[in-house]
Amino acid sequence: MDAEQLLRAALGSYHAALDSVGQAAAQACPSAGESLQAALLKLSAALTEAASEGEVVETTRAIQDELKAWAERASHLFQRSTSEMQEVLLMAGTAAQQAGERDKRYSKRFTEFTDRLNATSKLSDLGAIRQSLGQHAVDLRSYAAQMVAESERTIAKLRAQIATYESKLEEMEHLVSHDPLTGLSNRRKVERQIETRIRSEQVFCVISLDLNKFKMLNDTHGHPAGDDLLKQFATELRTVFRSHDIVGRVGGDEFIVLVDGDLSVANARMERIRRWVNGTYAVRGNPNAPKVKVTAAAGAAQWNPGETMRDVLTRADAAMYADKPLALVPTGVS
Repeated sequence: MDAEQLLRAALGSYHAALDSVGQAAAQACPSAGESLQAALLKLSAALTEAASEGEVVETTRAIQDELKAWAERASHLFQRSTSEMQEVLLMAGTAAQQAGERDKRYSKRFTEFTDRLNATSKLSDLGAIRQSLGQHAVDLRSYAAQMVAESERTIAKLRAQIATYESKLEEMEHLVSHDPLTGLSNRRKVERQIETRIRSEQVFCVISLDLNKFKMLNDTHGHPAGDDLLKQFATELRTVFRSHDIVGRVGGDEFIVLVDGDLSVANARMERIRRWVNGTYAVRGNPNAPKVKVTAAAGAAQWNPGETMRDVLTRADAAMYADKPLALVPTGVS
């Protein structure tokens, strides 16, 4: 009995540690951490009291591989963000330096021009004064024309730099708010959009989707083929929703969609998923592989005033699990 209690305690600690690692990774670098969090949850679920020693060793090795892959992805993303921000700062510094140099140059010219005017004012010959002022007027018009032309060039250059800066910011924003595999919104963006709708007390629904038997597809055809099937499914899923609906991938084979409107609108969209998105897909990269059937269990929940984000997500998940084939429903989920 002591050994069994120790085993349960060790497994509980192992599960809690994997959950904490996944949450920390998702918070530190959402673009790379959310996929790690989903992978660790699945690996953690495979560790049960009935697991053999070989299965425990294999699971530990898989966890180490996931952590190594996450570290490489996170390092690449941070390096890319750092280099892009350095480039933006260099652009801003160059623009400031150019403006400062231009001001110094014309300040010197106008100082010399003022000195010449002062010298002219001390002349006693009216003809010499008139000739000097005529030349000053020509010089002044030349300075003004040069300043206008240079200002226009500087403004055009600054506009181009600002456009580049905005483009890089948009690219960085897209990077941290979208799933790198499918291009759909990631968990961070989906949750932010849910909070926005709750604050504005807007009527909306959450549709929770989970692919059926996707692990079997991965095991049969390999992870690259599984990733390609996810991308194909995501593309088809996007087509059955409106442009302002938020379609996101929040885990390995888990998707969430935010639909503006009541439950009748969400149910109509789920019917489209069943008719047009669920179906047979080609396994690319393997011409000998037959087409495979890809379906998703789907459930929807309409947000009720007073509910938190977690409340409506939990109800949507429960509706989704109710739509799954009985053999696929995890233990403890009714």
